Amino acid sequence: MTKFINRLAAVAALALAATPIVGLTAAHAAEPARIQVGDLKLVNPGDAAEFVRRARVAADEVCSARTTTEKLRGLSVRACYQDFNADVRSELSREQIADLRAARRAKPAAFATRSLGLF
Repeated sequence: MTKFINRLAAVAALALAATPIVGLTAAHAAEPARIQVGDLKLVNPGDAAEFVRRARVAADEVCSARTTTEKLRGLSVRACYQDFNADVRSELSREQIADLRAARRAKPAAFATRSLGLF
């Protein structure tokens, strides 16, 4: 009987240990954000500013959803935005990053407000 109880306790402990992992994976399983860039020429300052606006809107949607579901506060919300920006940067090609930098150099005032740190 004690052998059965020990096994039951071990299974219960494993089940309890796995519960937070299941919750975290469910929280991050949301649909990824999509930022359309096919209609933009990122070397053009106006189009680059539109891309930054779209990225900002997508970041706001993703991070506000995570703030609600994961109850993020303070630095965790800021970390969400930083993670989002890093993900966007990693998805851009070298050419797109170069175009965005050229657009910023051509018209820096268009990018002075709340930089996403994308380029």
